[in-house]
Amino acid sequence: MDQFRGYTVAGMFVVNFLGELAAIHPVFKHNNTYFSYADSIMPSFMFACGFSYRLTALRRLAEAGRFATYRRIAARSAALVLVSLMLFGFNVTYSSWAKLTADGPRTFLAKLLKADLWEVLAIIGVTQVFLIPVIAARPWVRVAAILGCLIGHAGLTYSFNWNFVNGLPNWMDDYWGAAGSRCWDGGAFGILAWAVPMLFGTLTFDAMAAHPPGVAAGRLARWGLALMVVGYGLSCLTTLYNVPEGEATTRGELADSPVLPPFAAARSRPISSLLAEPPFVGPPPPSQRKHNYWMMGKRVVGPSFTLFASGFALALYAAFVVMCDVGGVRVGLFRTFGRNALAAYAIHHAAETSVRALVPADSPLWWCLVGLGVFFGVTYLMVKYLEDHGIFVRL
Repeated sequence: MDQFRGYTVAGMFVVNFLGELAAIHPVFKHNNTYFSYADSIMPSFMFACGFSYRLTALRRLAEAGRFATYRRIAARSAALVLVSLMLFGFNVTYSSWAKLTADGPRTFLAKLLKADLWEVLAIIGVTQVFLIPVIAARPWVRVAAILGCLIGHAGLTYSFNWNFVNGLPNWMDDYWGAAGSRCWDGGAFGILAWAVPMLFGTLTFDAMAAHPPGVAAGRLARWGLALMVVGYGLSCLTTLYNVPEGEATTRGELADSPVLPPFAAARSRPISSLLAEPPFVGPPPPSQRKHNYWMMGKRVVGPSFTLFASGFALALYAAFVVMCDVGGVRVGLFRTFGRNALAAYAIHHAAETSVRALVPADSPLWWCLVGLGVFFGVTYLMVKYLEDHGIFVRL
């Protein structure tokens, strides 16, 4: 798992640095409409966190009991949220005292909790608290929790969350108080979706604990393939939102009924036209297909995305099990990042900010890659120094 975690941390650094550079291929960038390589990283990190979460929770429960264990989880999760805020700020800047006081504390908190809080560390922390009731439960309970999260997220999105995330009028904003604010990575209710790869991580820990590595790898690979098939199958519902040629549409790029598919659109169409583009391939523009809940998008974090991404993480982890536990291969870079992930994350943010200032968004590809090499090398050397001196940051 250290090797797999180290891979996800390294991948996160690469896509974070390259994400805003024009010369970089879109598959290495985050987006809201299809599953890119960049979009595979965060779910894999959540999956790795679920594996470690289950391991740590069971160990602490045996040693310290329920109250002490869950109090420790809550404190650690709160610390992750605080670290996230200190690293990334509150995603808002006030240029004057008048603007600060004009918003007021209620508006500030409403925007923070709706959209601005949800960087990866904060998502991990809150998701861990959300999963406290089931983290020590039997596998079937956690499978039921996965289904409950998927159904609950779809229900909330149908009720209000699609408009809530996209900054459109909805009844929740009338109470929440942050009308018009758009979210990313699911916003406040995205926790239901991010819990899915984390729960699959807990189930993977069980499989690894119960079986020899070779046997476990085979099972994990099959589970991963099955989940990817299901995720892709759900994404095919997005083809029902294709815009007939010459037909006028409303609401710009967003579908009128994003959660409940217009099944009538499938009539008299050949099967091939109902198959969505494969992962890592972008969909047609909104003029040809309206954005909807069934795309493998990361803004609302729908079920096609969470299931395919969880399956991708499972299959990739199975490959790491074969490479590391069966084949005995170790990659020093992955070990360094994987054993000190929190320190690496904090260091990379500072290094990225400094180096990216010298790499404008319109830089040629060669300069983008030079900047990536400098940033990545500096980050690695600093984290390696901590490793060599036995300094590991834990929460």
